[in-house]
Amino acid sequence: MKFHSKPVREHVEVPLPDDGRWEEMVDYWSRREAPQRGALAGGNACYVLSVHRHDDRGDPSAQLAEITSLVETQGDRVVAAQVHELQRPDPRTLIRSGVATRIADNARRASADLLVIDAELTPSQTRNLEDATGLPVADREAVILNVFERHATTPRARAQVELAHLEYLRPRIRGIGLNMDQQAGGVMGNRGSGDTASELLARTLDGRLVEMRRRLDEIKRTDAERRR
Repeated sequence: MKFHSKPVREHVEVPLPDDGRWEEMVDYWSRREAPQRGALAGGNACYVLSVHRHDDRGDPSAQLAEITSLVETQGDRVVAAQVHELQRPDPRTLIRSGVATRIADNARRASADLLVIDAELTPSQTRNLEDATGLPVADREAVILNVFERHATTPRARAQVELAHLEYLRPRIRGIGLNMDQQAGGVMGNRGSGDTASELLARTLDGRLVEMRRRLDEIKRTDAERRR
């Protein structure tokens, strides 16, 4: 017997314990990183920047071909792409702010709505690049996670991918398009008066991480029992 259900929005008159910011965050990241929804409408229009370090012996064109293939595999469209030779990494944005501005102009001329950087960005670098370009930014790790999520079919694989996504998202709570540092009073005894939205979301994600780790452990134990 199978049961099928769909999520139902909470009653509008019932106050949410986090003033609805959790739902806003989920909607925001779903628009940016969930290929299943975007693929139905052709996916995001991506401007791909392949960052090639000057001391890297690899082939820049092969590196660019690889990241564009990954972007297409996650269900998005590549509207334009370029290789940027990185002489010295900028600790704030990886690439210099002037370069980021020029790339943003190129991306807008190509009608891109997502900037893909073929590099591993820190959370602060991602936020600073989004501020500098005015576009949502996805790094290489985010793209690879989306590809795994798109092709995860077993319960164990889906749990592993969701856990990896949560661990990726956890340090990136701030700067996701919400007023995350606004303080708010407690609602229904769920938070203190000095808690910020980012702190509340951090605790929510921490709880979800604990739940997913526990679920993954249960799946592993069940698989081991079946093998025995």
